[in-house]
Amino acid sequence: MIVWSGRGFLSIIVLLVTLFLCVSIFSTENADYSFIITAFITGIFSWYFGTKWNKKNERVVIDEKTGQRLKIKNNHTLFWIPMQYWGIIFSAFGIIILFQNSIIFGVIATVILLAFIFITFINQKPKSEGKIETTYSEKKKINNSSEIISELKRENSIKKEIEPSDHSRFMPK
Repeated sequence: MIVWSGRGFLSIIVLLVTLFLCVSIFSTENADYSFIITAFITGIFSWYFGTKWNKKNERVVIDEKTGQRLKIKNNHTLFWIPMQYWGIIFSAFGIIILFQNSIIFGVIATVILLAFIFITFINQKPKSEGKIETTYSEKKKINNSSEIISELKRENSIKKEIEPSDHSRFMPK
């Protein structure tokens, strides 16, 4: 059973289609290379489109009642692993098979994969860069001390309204 969310199933489809094409193109003597090419093509597809689709439409929403910041984003996964990480997994399988055939090409592919991962993490911007954290009460622009006191009283009255109730009243006596 394949478990996915969003477009995560496309990684498996690309894997199967590419494997079918490569096996039909290469001879049986070079069957290992068909698996290597399949793993790298699927890895590149999963990495590129996983990062693109999982970052697309990412929004931060502020709840007006609590002032809490909520992040809403897309979720494209395969077996509960985000799609972009499957790119690394497929590429690692390709490198393992490549090491079995040629150590030199295995080392070169490993260096290239690590360079892509390293460059990707370097290019990511820090999340707090240039953002100003504001709460719900700061958005109201309270000017003087009497407004601050009245705002605090109002917040305390809201907290008192949400007191826990006695749930034992629903139990049989």
